Amino acid sequence: MRAQQQVHRRCRAITVWSRQQQQHRACFSATCALSSLQARRRLPEVAWRGAGGSFETLGISRRGLCIATDTSAQMAGAAPLGLGNDMLRHIAEHSQQPFSKYSLEDLLRLQEFSPEERVLHLDSVLHVGISKIVLLLQDLPLGFTAQSPIREVIQDYVQDLRDLRKNPPEDPARFQECILAIFARHRGMLGQIARGLREFQQEISESFLPVADLKMTRLADLSATVPAVQKIERALDEFFTIRTTLRLLIAHCLQLNPEDPNTSEIGHAMHELMQRIPNSNRSDGAEMPQVRQVGAICLDTRPSLILIEAYRHAQFMCRRRFDKDPPELMVNGMPAHEFLAAGFDTHVDNHFPYVDIHLYFVFFEVLKNALLTSMRKTGPDGECKPIHASLISGTSLNAENERTVKITDHGEGISREEMRKVWSYFHSTTKTKDPREQESAGFSTSGGRGLGLAVSRVLVRYFGGEIDLHSIPRKGTDVYIYL
Repeated sequence: MRAQQQVHRRCRAITVWSRQQQQHRACFSATCALSSLQARRRLPEVAWRGAGGSFETLGISRRGLCIATDTSAQMAGAAPLGLGNDMLRHIAEHSQQPFSKYSLEDLLRLQEFSPEERVLHLDSVLHVGISKIVLLLQDLPLGFTAQSPIREVIQDYVQDLRDLRKNPPEDPARFQECILAIFARHRGMLGQIARGLREFQQEISESFLPVADLKMTRLADLSATVPAVQKIERALDEFFTIRTTLRLLIAHCLQLNPEDPNTSEIGHAMHELMQRIPNSNRSDGAEMPQVRQVGAICLDTRPSLILIEAYRHAQFMCRRRFDKDPPELMVNGMPAHEFLAAGFDTHVDNHFPYVDIHLYFVFFEVLKNALLTSMRKTGPDGECKPIHASLISGTSLNAENERTVKITDHGEGISREEMRKVWSYFHSTTKTKDPREQESAGFSTSGGRGLGLAVSRVLVRYFGGEIDLHSIPRKGTDVYIYL
């Protein structure tokens, strides 16, 4: 009898969600229709939350859209209502314009533009990209948009548009100050998305209680079968791709003006992902070679050097967490410090242009997971087998082919069932469930919340690469990164 009651409750909940999704689609269609003059005559004026004034939702439940009307302005008979409608029209119009990723060649060609042309180009791309992000995050099912951290993300992007419209590129000083503020505003975006995912998972689990002996509803288990969850996953892929484009273009355009003192700020911000360990914790005093830089692109990218630096960061964090020495890193069969001492400047032909900050993020996430699983497997007193990184050449094992990197650990491995979930934004690779414990251990908010590997795949694919993973339970995992 109790099981039947639980089934009825779940069915009622699904019915309510279905009705809410109908409201969702109706309100979203009305919002897009505001871009036409005819729609203005027959539809109420609607404004995105944060577009101006104080807002109340349109009577949609807490799982509904983050769309609102400025009811306080209507009651007071004030004029700010038109500002919200104008912002909506701006978003609707710009979101329909074409938008694409930038290749390395596209970015390098921007140095041929004059500073004025680059500023105009940057302004145009930002309006289109941010508008697409706002609509993308608004149009997500199952109440994902209603989570407070996700609403805050949307509000931040709407604020970006308001700032851009107030500071046009015709005033270069104000425009650059605006761009720097936008770049800084979104530094904690990964943490906001991670909190939104966590709250969304908790709400789903509480809404769909398990029947009898069934397991708790986990979104990572549903990402391959439930269309609504698949839509959220695809939308997050697209969101991080657009976000990567915008942040990369901002950093690249501003760093192409080396005489500008503000470029040092943006250069520092570009290293937000490279949470470098203190120099006192480095195992050797080897100096990194000077590299040629064009904007945000390193022309002399050497993955072996970035790999070793990312390992040192991951090693430092894991040592703090487990209070024991992490596994050693072997590069092409040599300990990392010996590989560096052997001379990494001998194969100049293998230097190639790349955004090294992207590579650092990917290597750090993969190495962090490799160290964690290896140390969990051996326990507090066991000795871990080394982590092996292979940069294999087509002709010789001693000459690097740094376009392909293989990272191997001998940790716990991943089951076939879990393998289907590792790229889901809702999947966690850590045993720690309390995010405060992760932060106290020194881990970024993306770690353990499903964002690390998922975002790594977006970054690798951005320039046409790929990342693949093969694992055997209790034996270990191989990660292949193709650049």
